[in-house]
Amino acid sequence: AVVSTQSTGEQLRRAILQKRADIEALQAHQRRVMVPMEVYQCMVQCVQSAEVELQKQSKNLEAITKKKQKYEASLSEEFDKFSLTEEERTAIKDIFAGLSQTDCNTQE
Repeated sequence: AVVSTQSTGEQLRRAILQKRADIEALQAHQRRVMVPMEVYQCMVQCVQSAEVELQKQSKNLEAITKKKQKYEASLSEEFDKFSLTEEERTAIKDIFAGLSQTDCNTQE
């Protein structure tokens, strides 16, 4: 009866030591894996932020394009009222383009 108790105790001690070694190995592996995982998560967040920003910029571009189309349509109507030639229309458009460039530069 004594021999079986000692061998059971020895088996438990070995099993405990093995489990400790397994836990240490898993912890070491986890430390090695965590850094790449953090880098990956950061990359995912960066990509998501970039996608959100791209969507905002796309919506802004759409809004600006619609405003430009409305402006050009109203400008064309005004040109028609005055029976302007194509050269006169182009000259006026160039003047407005120059003014809007100046406005944009002074706002920055």
